[in-house]
Amino acid sequence: MREKRLRQISMVLSNWLESGKESRLAGYLQRFHSADIAEICKFIGHKEKLRVFDFLPPEKIAWVLSEMESVVRQDILKEMDVHLLSTVIGSMPSDDAADLIADVPDEKAEEVLSSINREESEEVQKLLEYAPDSAGGIMTVDFVSVPENITAGETINRMREMEPNEPIYNVFVVDEYQRLAGILTLDTLVRAPAEKPISDIMNKDFEKVTPYEDQEEVSEIVKKYDLNALPVVDEDGHLLGRITVDDVIDVIEEEATEDILKMVGTNEEELLRKSVFKIAGIRLPWLFVTLAGELLTCGLLMSFSKTLTQAIALVFFVPIIMAIGGNIGIQSSTIVVRGLATGSIDFSLLWKVLFREMRVGMIMGVTCSVVVGTVAHFIGDTPFLGIIVAVSMFFAITTAAMTGTLVPLLFKRFHIDPAIASGPFITTSNDITGLLIYFALSTLLLNHIS
Repeated sequence: MREKRLRQISMVLSNWLESGKESRLAGYLQRFHSADIAEICKFIGHKEKLRVFDFLPPEKIAWVLSEMESVVRQDILKEMDVHLLSTVIGSMPSDDAADLIADVPDEKAEEVLSSINREESEEVQKLLEYAPDSAGGIMTVDFVSVPENITAGETINRMREMEPNEPIYNVFVVDEYQRLAGILTLDTLVRAPAEKPISDIMNKDFEKVTPYEDQEEVSEIVKKYDLNALPVVDEDGHLLGRITVDDVIDVIEEEATEDILKMVGTNEEELLRKSVFKIAGIRLPWLFVTLAGELLTCGLLMSFSKTLTQAIALVFFVPIIMAIGGNIGIQSSTIVVRGLATGSIDFSLLWKVLFREMRVGMIMGVTCSVVVGTVAHFIGDTPFLGIIVAVSMFFAITTAAMTGTLVPLLFKRFHIDPAIASGPFITTSNDITGLLIYFALSTLLLNHIS
């Protein structure tokens, strides 16, 4: 319902732009939240997006850009006037400004950074030194810190004089060397007597991360301890910045989207880029992985041609073996990838998870084997075809479940994104192993029976 309404609004904006009624836009757009304007821009053309920005103040433009997908934002920033972009960057929190600058072409980015306030420029450049998917890459240097030797009343007075760019959730307390000594929530602060030393009421047992921590681990910490903000410190404990809960929500959404797209061998760019050549370029590498695997499958079929001449009916069940094995493998790998992402599965649970999935695979293997084996018994040209098919399917399904469990864990161990395992890799590998098991067992049993 909400999306339908925003689509209708986008049509109104397009009509006004086409009919020369642009004077209405400035007042009309002010009625909408920045996130809504960003979504409205999804439904209008690139040139229209740029014209919409002409009717927004720099502060509003900053928030609209921060709500947009990176790919769409890059296209807009390429054509945005340097002076306007500098004004926009100057009105943003440091972390959002760094994200924006990262999407600007290098030469233009240097020009923008040289034209904004020197202190802000240094903050942004410092953040750009960290990897985008690290704690340093998502932290902001806009925070409130006070020395540990003052009172609650003095802390409140100092906070009144500050003008942070982002909401304040808590106050960081530092020692004389600017090392993080404690954290003070606003609730605790306002309830404390004015003369109370903050060293007596601050929380000295707190979670913290270094700027090089992976953003997924950061999100797990925030979720586990139900934090509004997480401090970032260097190796010596000096306070560098903070990561707020809204940044973590963005990370969770980003990681979930990335994992889902990787499972099918694509990425976010394909969703937003309209060039068929770019879309093909994204998908082709994964198709080549699948193609190479299936060519290997063809080789397996050829190598077992003698077995096929003994029982031609074996061919009829090849699609079933491949489809069932692939589906079982995808199910197991999806569960493991999800568990790794949420932290509910780690290497200490390897054997427990593997044993569980193996038992599940055996149960499904027995069930499917009985059904398919019965069918094979009645339609086959070999008396023992039903037994051959049933036994082969049982082992193929059990192996697929184990493969789907182990591959993501191995990928994680070697610092490869396990989501990749749930796409063409698992499907292709299960096709190969399923057929290998099927024809190897078929050959063995046929030779034994004959």
